[in-house]
Amino acid sequence: MATPSTVLPHPPMNIRRGLETDASILTAIAFQAKAHWPYTAAQLEAWREDLTIPGAYVAQTLTYVAEINGRIAGFCTVRATDAMSGWPLEHLWVVPDYMGRGIGRALLQHASGLAAATGVKQLTIDAEPYAEPFYIACGARRIGVIDAPLDGNPSRQRPQMLLATSLD
Repeated sequence: MATPSTVLPHPPMNIRRGLETDASILTAIAFQAKAHWPYTAAQLEAWREDLTIPGAYVAQTLTYVAEINGRIAGFCTVRATDAMSGWPLEHLWVVPDYMGRGIGRALLQHASGLAAATGVKQLTIDAEPYAEPFYIACGARRIGVIDAPLDGNPSRQRPQMLLATSLD
């Protein structure tokens, strides 16, 4: 008789406010996560400024990290701006080894909850094209695209998305 396979639970996740001292780790995570997709080294280098997370930025934004066993496994950042147009989700990155474990979803839900608690009805997302299915699975909807051509992919576009923060 076959025995059922043992499924080990994932270790508990803790979401906490990001610290200025986390900046270098967050930068490394952003680069690792972006490099998970099929981009060239030259393309990743071209995005260096966008993927660099300075300590002052962490202090000025709502940056939250997800920790597993005391190690940062992902982070998100929203900027508290005009509540009428929604808060922009500026970063959501998960260490590739931790992808598929619910960390990105938990961070997105956390960001959405922060916005909802202050009366903001939606998050705006300028999405990584490869991450669009993730955002759709989390309830976001595409509202448009921005042309974002790359060498070898002149028709590349970044999805522009909205995620409602509540079910009003």
